[in-house]
Amino acid sequence: MQDVNNVIQGSESAFRADEYAQRIQRTRERLSRAGVDVMIVTGPENIFWLTGQQTPGYYTFQALLLPVEGDPVFVIRQLEYFNFIANTFISDAAIYQDGDNPVDFLVGMLQQRGWLNKRIGLDKRGWFLPIAVYEALQAKLGTIADTAGVIEPLRAVKSAAEVEKIALAARYVDAGMRARDGGDWQRRGRKRAGLRDDGGRYCRRFRVCRHGTAGFYWPTQRRAARHVATSDDAE
Repeated sequence: MQDVNNVIQGSESAFRADEYAQRIQRTRERLSRAGVDVMIVTGPENIFWLTGQQTPGYYTFQALLLPVEGDPVFVIRQLEYFNFIANTFISDAAIYQDGDNPVDFLVGMLQQRGWLNKRIGLDKRGWFLPIAVYEALQAKLGTIADTAGVIEPLRAVKSAAEVEKIALAARYVDAGMRARDGGDWQRRGRKRAGLRDDGGRYCRRFRVCRHGTAGFYWPTQRRAARHVATSDDAE
């Protein structure tokens, strides 16, 4: 079993801790003006912007409890915990197990933090808020404020750190578009095509990639560059 002490907080985060702190502070200011005490953030894109947490497992329930005053709390599945530590600088994680009811667990966290008597809001237009989850929260919390549009205007205005990342990504794209034919994949492909044309036998064995994925393509001048490793590459 992986030891949580071996995972460095924020080691895989996209930005530094102060960038996220500024984003959280600006969000709190907008919440305060809207008269909301605690916001339940469920959209993966807003969670990522506020905390750095990203995962292909976003189909499981996760939520950031963001109070205007006090430390934020991240409600997260146990299997995502190590990923959460590496991705974020949030120190308070409330971890639920697969057998738990996530909505009941979230409400329990609100009660534990003394937030049940506060004005609670969430994005009612959020694409990752199932009707059943919203109805369950409404039944337990009563009136819920709509915080749709609180975070999005903040995301639209890029910080200096974001602009720097965008510029770096653009330079990578430019370099890729300038790359000429004749790379490793092209030479290897021509060699194998020649072997087949001369009657040779080519065994199409692929080594399974990370997470069991294989066969990704990118639409560039490099044509069909597979995100797999063949048996020739495994040496």
